Amino acid sequence: MIDNVPFRLAVGDNVRDVVVVMIGEMQRRGIQVSDTSGTGTFSIPVPNGVIAGSFAIAGNSLVVSIAQRPEAVSDGMIESKLQDFILDAKAELKNRRQLPKPG
Repeated sequence: MIDNVPFRLAVGDNVRDVVVVMIGEMQRRGIQVSDTSGTGTFSIPVPNGVIAGSFAIAGNSLVVSIAQRPEAVSDGMIESKLQDFILDAKAELKNRRQLPKPG
């Protein structure tokens, strides 16, 4: 049974930019994500079901609520995977800023 207790993931500065890049990467990996100005939902297919939830930007963090998950998938596993997406998005933004502009 899901307790649906929201948890916070620290994002830091440029939270909106990070979330946009993160959502794009999640979608490229086949994850369904909707976003409407900093709030949205996600659905991640896993071998034994689906992880579904919602998120909202709150200050420099994302507040995430899990609505559905297979019993074998812990909240800690979900937090860790989402944190990985955040770190990947931050690295992508950093790389974009360091690339020379054409022209």
